Amino acid sequence: MFKKNKTWLVLMVLIGLSLAGDINAQMVKANKLLDEPNVITKKQNELIVKATELFNELFHDNLAKAEDIETYEDVKAYKEKNKSKFDELISFYGQIERLAAESIDKYEQILKLKLPEKYKEYMDIKIQEFKKRADGHKLVAPFIKEFLQTNDVDKLIKVMEDFNRQTADIIKEAAKLSEKAGQIAKDNPKVIKIKN
Repeated sequence: MFKKNKTWLVLMVLIGLSLAGDINAQMVKANKLLDEPNVITKKQNELIVKATELFNELFHDNLAKAEDIETYEDVKAYKEKNKSKFDELISFYGQIERLAAESIDKYEQILKLKLPEKYKEYMDIKIQEFKKRADGHKLVAPFIKEFLQTNDVDKLIKVMEDFNRQTADIIKEAAKLSEKAGQIAKDNPKVIKIKN
């Protein structure tokens, strides 16, 4: 009887070691797979910096400094003068959207691996955060197009206010998700190693 229990115990330990080895192998694979979306995310972040600078130039700095913009004709002249910059900005956000979708898809592939639950929970929340931020980027090109097509100054102000409200809400939601994932990482440093 004892011999059978001992054999059972040895089998359980071997199964446990096998599962742990499988999970460790999957973690190594996950870490290697992370390199690909991280490279894409790096490219995306570089584009976001350029796009943000251009967006601020067009919608904050220059527009705010243009004291003569009071009528639609003034706005129309401003739009025409900066058409190539607006086109470039729309292009930037199109590229950002594509890169975001590509990196999110790669991160979702990692979730299909056999990984520790806390790691999966962390990755799932980070993916939700990335999707939320992607939602914010998706608002920009339509906003710019609407800005360029709107003929009424009052409507233009409303379009800008709506855009600002929507993006502020998205930024707030993404920040909450980031904080939640950060807490999981902090609570599980052996499972989730964050590179600074």
